[in-house]
Amino acid sequence: MKLFKIILLLTLCSSNLFSQSGWIHQNSGITTKLNSVKFINSNTGICVGNYGVILRTTNGGVNWTQKSIVYENNLKSLAITSANIGYTVGDSGLALKSTDGGITWTRMSLVKPYYFFSSVFFVNDSIGYTGGVEYHDMKFNKIFKTTNNGSSWDSVEVNGSAFSYVKSLFFINSSLGWLTGGIPLLSTEYVSRTVNGGLNWSIQYNRQPPFNTVYFIDSLNGWLSGQSSAAAPTILRTTNSGDNWISEFPGTGYIINSIYFTDKRNGWAAGENRIIQSTTNGGINWINQTATQPGINYNSVYFTDSLTGWAVGDSGTILKTTTGGVLTNFTNTSSEIPDKYFLSQNYPNPFNPVTNLEFGIPELEFVSLKIFDVLGNEVSTLVNENKPPGRYEVTFNGADFPSGVYFVRMESGDFMDVKRMVLIK
Repeated sequence: MKLFKIILLLTLCSSNLFSQSGWIHQNSGITTKLNSVKFINSNTGICVGNYGVILRTTNGGVNWTQKSIVYENNLKSLAITSANIGYTVGDSGLALKSTDGGITWTRMSLVKPYYFFSSVFFVNDSIGYTGGVEYHDMKFNKIFKTTNNGSSWDSVEVNGSAFSYVKSLFFINSSLGWLTGGIPLLSTEYVSRTVNGGLNWSIQYNRQPPFNTVYFIDSLNGWLSGQSSAAAPTILRTTNSGDNWISEFPGTGYIINSIYFTDKRNGWAAGENRIIQSTTNGGINWINQTATQPGINYNSVYFTDSLTGWAVGDSGTILKTTTGGVLTNFTNTSSEIPDKYFLSQNYPNPFNPVTNLEFGIPELEFVSLKIFDVLGNEVSTLVNENKPPGRYEVTFNGADFPSGVYFVRMESGDFMDVKRMVLIK
C-alpha cells in the first residue's frame, strides 16, 4: 500500500526544536566530527568521533561527558553488546574495548598500524567482526573475527581478492552476515554475504557509486545505502536475504551514511546535506524529517525504540527525537482539570483536509495516541509520553491522505477509546 504522509500543523513551543523538525539539538560540548552513536538503554549512550573523542551520557543526552583522550586517532565505528561491553575501532589500527559501559577504555590486542578500520560489529557477547582497509599498499582482503570477547582476533579472507576493502559489516546471527566493500583498482563496489560465520563470502550485488552501510532487521529484510548518481539509487532494499535488491530511493546526489530500523516497517536514514529521512512501510517510501544546520552531515543514527533516537554528525552535532522524528506539539486548551479520561470526536468530521483532536486526562499519566488506517495498520504515533493532567488539542492535515476512513486510538492507564474519522476530498 502506498505510504501517505501525515503532516502535523502544530506550533513549536521549544526554542531547542529545529524549524519543521521533530529533532532536538543536544549540547555535545565539542566541535569535533562524530562518527557513530549507540545506546545501552534509553539513558546511557556513547558516541565516538575524530581525534579519539568518546562521549558518554547517562541521562538520555541531556549532558554528555567526554572521556579522557589517550589516542588521537579518528574513531569510526562503535558496537555495544548486551553485557554492556563496548568496542570501537578507527584509523591506524586503533581498536578499544570497554567493560564498564563506556566509562573506561583499553586497547585490544588487535594492533595493525597500517589498517584503517571502518566497521565493527558484534553478534553477541563473544563473537565480533571488524574490517577496513590497509592504506600502506591498498591490500586488505581480510576481516578480523573474535570468538572470545575481543581477547584475540583471527583473520578471515574476503572474496579472495588481493585488492579489497570493507566499509560496513552486519550480522543477524553467528552464521549469517553481510558486508559492503570494494576493489579500488576496478572501481567496483559490492555487497557480500556469508552463511558460515565469515569463513566464505559470496558477492550478491555490485555497482558504482559505492555503498556506505548495510542493515538487516531479520534474515530476509535488509537495506543498503550509499552514494548516488542519476542512475544509481541511494537506498535499496531486499526481502529475500540479499538475493535481489530493489531500488526504493532514486539517485538524487544525496549520500546516506547510516540506516537504522526498529522493525520491518519503521526506519531512519541519515546522511549528507543535513538529511534525516524516515519510512513507515519498510523503505518503500521515505520522508524528509530535517532541514537543519547548513553544511552539517549526519554520520550515524540509532533508536532505542520506535520513538526515541539520536543522530550524530559533523561539528559535534547531536540530535535527539522522542517522537520518531515527527514534528509534534500539544496545546493545553484549558486550565480546568477534567474529572475523567476522554477522547473527543475529531472536528470537523468528515473533514477536508484539516481536523482537530482533543483529549483529556485527570492526573499525570502515560498517554498513547495513535492513528490507524482502515486495514488496522498503524500510520502515526501522535503521543507516546507522560502528560500532566489537563485538556489537550492536536491539529493535523490530511492533505496527502486519500479519501477514506481512519481511526484514532487513545490509551492512558486503564482507559482506551477509539474514534472513527472520515476524510472526504
